[in-house]
Amino acid sequence: MKIIERISLKLKLTLLFGLIFTGMLSGFSYILYREFTKIQAEEFDTTLYNYAIDVAESLDIDFYGEVEFDPDIIKLNEKILPFALGTSYISVLDMNGKIIARSSNATDAHILPVSENKLEKVLKKGASFDELSFKGTSYRVIHYLLPVLKIDSPLILQISVPLTAYINTTKNLIRFFVTSIPIIMFFSAVIGYFFVGRSLTPMIEIINKTKKIEVSNLEERVPVPVAKDEIWQLADTINHLLSRLNESFVSQERFIQDASHQLKTPLAIIKGELELFRSEERTLLETKNFHDSLAQEINFLVKLTNDLLILARVESGASALIFTKNRIDEVLLAQISRLSKLASLKKISLQLDFDSFEKAQESDLSIACDPDLLGILFYNLIENAIKYSPENSKVIITGINDPETITVIVSDEGSGIDEQQIAKVFDRFYRSNSGLNKESGSGLGLAICKVVSDSLGASLWASNNPKSGTSFYFKIKK
Repeated sequence: MKIIERISLKLKLTLLFGLIFTGMLSGFSYILYREFTKIQAEEFDTTLYNYAIDVAESLDIDFYGEVEFDPDIIKLNEKILPFALGTSYISVLDMNGKIIARSSNATDAHILPVSENKLEKVLKKGASFDELSFKGTSYRVIHYLLPVLKIDSPLILQISVPLTAYINTTKNLIRFFVTSIPIIMFFSAVIGYFFVGRSLTPMIEIINKTKKIEVSNLEERVPVPVAKDEIWQLADTINHLLSRLNESFVSQERFIQDASHQLKTPLAIIKGELELFRSEERTLLETKNFHDSLAQEINFLVKLTNDLLILARVESGASALIFTKNRIDEVLLAQISRLSKLASLKKISLQLDFDSFEKAQESDLSIACDPDLLGILFYNLIENAIKYSPENSKVIITGINDPETITVIVSDEGSGIDEQQIAKVFDRFYRSNSGLNKESGSGLGLAICKVVSDSLGASLWASNNPKSGTSFYFKIKK
């Protein structure tokens, strides 16, 4: 088994093809040999039967069954050509097996005794066949019932002819198969090896191309055959794998770039303030202000790190997400409860319009999702609305249950977003320049909402309200 495991696929396929072809060829040759020998034997017996008729017609049998037999009949009769001259042994026997006449070359050893069963078969069918062996030579023997008028004393013509020609023909056929099959096997193996190599050429191209693909050129793809066979499936699978790897590396590079770019500024601020604070003696009030500033920057770092980790988690693929059935209204209400204190601090009223949800059944509001990520999406949308809304305004959260989709709308009464910038609000680190939008933030909140929405196969978009403010729409199929 270890030797087979070390053999190349090309050679394995060639050997498999050779074994199958050899088995089929051997089986066909065996069937052909059996049929040929069967036909040959039948033709031999037919010829021997006709020969017996010719010999019987050359005999002179009187009314009393007396046979006038020329011992040299083999030499005199011209109809003996199916068999070699002088090799046929002819005799006439009565029903008791007594030899009445025989050819000059026939001896007792050439005459086969007639048993009762044989005699009965001859009387019933008119002829029967048997075999005997003499000095290493096989003979075919026919017992032929002679037409005698005196019924109570039937005579039997027995002719023995050598099977040499038949045996030689059979041996030659076997010799032909024994010689030709290995030759055919050899040439079929060579041809099979060539065609297997040609068939595996696309696979070799895929292997060579795959060896050249590295981290720096993951966007390249292996060649895909035209025919949609197993090799096409392999190439297509490898290309899909490369696409996923490329996406993972791009996501990793983006995470590294985002982290290095965004973490650098708050760390530099912390380092600068720390060095400035240590440069001279500080009062208690200055120390308190320094601690407050330091805590603010650390909180910003914590929030930024969490946002970056969420982005990395979602972009790493479905294997990092755990999808379960959850009611969308319950996830939404949990986030509204968390943000109620922030809304009250800004004197903002959170209003719910869940009339459509209240009329729906529980199964209609259940979707497959990662509840933590869906909660982060709703949290960021509502927090963003609170953050960019003026005091004494309201944020309206609306739930719509349609036959095939569920829609959640978060609307605020802020200054809105410039129409030319509204398509960019979901970009990373983008922050609107609107007058009221001076709140601090990492610029990742809406970007996280977008990637979470995409991971759920949902739609997320924003539009300005007719009077004031902006509405964010989240729609997902049931």
